[in-house]
Amino acid sequence: MKKLISCILILIMLWTPVTALAESSGWDMSAATEITEEVRTLFDKAAAGLMGVSYVPVAVLGVQDGTYCILCKATVVYPGAEPKNVLMYVNDDGVQNIYELWIDRHSAKENPPEAAADTPEDTAVPEDAAAEPEAGADIQYVMYLGTNDMDTNRPVFTQAEAREKAQEILVRHFGGYTMQEANGGWIDNGVLYQEYTLVIYLSDTTEAAVHAAADELIETFRQSSILIQSNPTRTEFYGAS
Repeated sequence: MKKLISCILILIMLWTPVTALAESSGWDMSAATEITEEVRTLFDKAAAGLMGVSYVPVAVLGVQDGTYCILCKATVVYPGAEPKNVLMYVNDDGVQNIYELWIDRHSAKENPPEAAADTPEDTAVPEDAAAEPEAGADIQYVMYLGTNDMDTNRPVFTQAEAREKAQEILVRHFGGYTMQEANGGWIDNGVLYQEYTLVIYLSDTTEAAVHAAADELIETFRQSSILIQSNPTRTEFYGAS
């Protein structure tokens, strides 16, 4: 609860300098922080079609012509995912925009920790030891591969063909894969489009290797881009002794 309150206070501090500009642009700031029944219903309806990420509304920051700016906690649906702070703009037509906020980074910059007392030479930590990575430290890459053509919004392959094509590319690049099926949707010019999506998990690899595979997936599945998340984690291949 303390973290949630501090998160809202920091956001208010960030928001304060632009309040006058926002109000002059037509944004009503008087309803800030309150999640009413009406707003909750609107939010739940708008977020219902979003797959792969869980969104929890925290506070309303303003409203303009029926569009609400809502501070949310966003958590990717996979084990161990850390929540992030985002601004979501919603109205009767659904989700209009989502922006990620770097609140923790801003807070650390604005409130630097107190200087530590001088460390005696004989107890100082060697530079090499301080830089040594934690045992098992790894980065898990998560790719969200859409299967609709970027121009027609129609499936490029059948679902079985899409899985087979993705598997072939992933095995060639990484020697294996972990993949889940998902369904996503979005509003474009008032039309709801739905898309069969493959969620791909990759560990013990590099960003360059992931990008090389993504280039081939983009071309094969006729995508404009692929969402890739890089999540620090700890990996252990455990076997019974």
